[in-house]
Amino acid sequence: MDLILANRALLDHHAPPGVAGGAATAAGGLVEAVRPVLVPWDGAGGTTWIGAGRGPHDRAWTDGDGFELLETPAGPIRHQRLYPSESDWRGHYAEVANGFFWPLLHLVRVDLPEALPYYPTPAPPSDDAWAAYERVNRAFAEAALAAGGGVCWVHDYQLALVPAMLREGGFGGRTGFFLHTPFPSLAVAEPSLPPPARARFAAWLAGILGADLAGVQTEADAERLREAAQRLCGARLEGPDLRVNDHLVRIAAFPAGIDTDQLARQAPEGALPAAVPRDPALPLVVGLERADYTKGVPERLAAVSAAIKGGARFAYAGFSAPTRAGVPAYDALQAECERLAAEAAGLAAERGLPFVQGREALAWSEVLALLREADVVFTASLADGMNLVPLQAAVAQSSRPAAERGVVLAGRDAGVSSAYAGFEEDGLVPFDPLKPEGATRVLLDALKGRPGRISDRLVAAVREHDAHAWGRNFLGALDGA
Repeated sequence: MDLILANRALLDHHAPPGVAGGAATAAGGLVEAVRPVLVPWDGAGGTTWIGAGRGPHDRAWTDGDGFELLETPAGPIRHQRLYPSESDWRGHYAEVANGFFWPLLHLVRVDLPEALPYYPTPAPPSDDAWAAYERVNRAFAEAALAAGGGVCWVHDYQLALVPAMLREGGFGGRTGFFLHTPFPSLAVAEPSLPPPARARFAAWLAGILGADLAGVQTEADAERLREAAQRLCGARLEGPDLRVNDHLVRIAAFPAGIDTDQLARQAPEGALPAAVPRDPALPLVVGLERADYTKGVPERLAAVSAAIKGGARFAYAGFSAPTRAGVPAYDALQAECERLAAEAAGLAAERGLPFVQGREALAWSEVLALLREADVVFTASLADGMNLVPLQAAVAQSSRPAAERGVVLAGRDAGVSSAYAGFEEDGLVPFDPLKPEGATRVLLDALKGRPGRISDRLVAAVREHDAHAWGRNFLGALDGA
């Protein structure tokens, strides 16, 4: 039996049993990457997914221990939901995971809180919040220990303490940990790590180092992890791996992929959102992401405005799905996005150009239609673990004639720009979102199909390194750890 531990459940129940249409699959790169490696549950073995029950009707679907069977495209899997108290969840998720670690982990090259007025400074966790974070991680570890199994795959920064807890608890199988975000540069993050916060970060990293295998998205992330482990946790290098006391933890990069076959089947079917007017005479620039301060939405809107001011003619459709409702740090981002969107919309209206910037979660079919029809897919992440949108765009456009495909722009500090370095002339172009003139220039070039449109070579590479390969590579490495 294999265990998957993730902060969130695979899906949330928004209606009680017997009411149709009440289940909503969790969104985000983690679920997109992990879903293809699920193994059907046959009553004795397969995948058991352990996640927090946050859907309003989750308890009605689970037994007294939080278990239920969930149907997936791969077949049924066993799912266990944990139900932390509201105060523990607030401390664990809102304060520690999102208030401290999320902004901290994206400080890979630039001190973003210093550089950008809307990017929040990581907030050092209070003692109470940190205790809640520990309790939630402990609950996950205890559920995994009770379930047993040959492999436990722990996902992401919210559960970083779990690997060490499993080791302390005598877990009999192998433990893997995968970080879906970037790993920060200790030098860049230093201003955000006064002594109490530095100790929390060290404890978080020590938790990861309890794993047999710690995986990250890129080699640069692996290097930053090794450096931080030596400086904060007293780890010693042994080749590419780390020795922590008498325990060797393998450190390696496993760039995440997407389910290319499923996406290729779905992409030709969807229709564009009704809010997007399609003018065949104008190229279409598309921006899609969560409304998060790491995604560079203000930088993209500024580049769109500059391009329009410079005389470029194109239609623009941007949609940012709301995320982490109730977290105050997102208020400054929303205000900046609204200001820049209003400015860009005014410029577009003066010139008779279609412009849409929505803050809503689109249907998946609409997302795929936008990625398929775009002449430019404009992602501008300031930093990102991978950013799967460029990969989704490449596959979504693969059925179009090569000469009619678009260009994908990606922030230089997104993992996708590292994992697919050398594909600039094949339609995946990295750029620095923090350099306004450069961002505008790559947009103008992309509108002309430069330096190259999405090629069959890029599509083939995305297919080769899909989510199935990612899962096989990670689990194969864990098997040999």
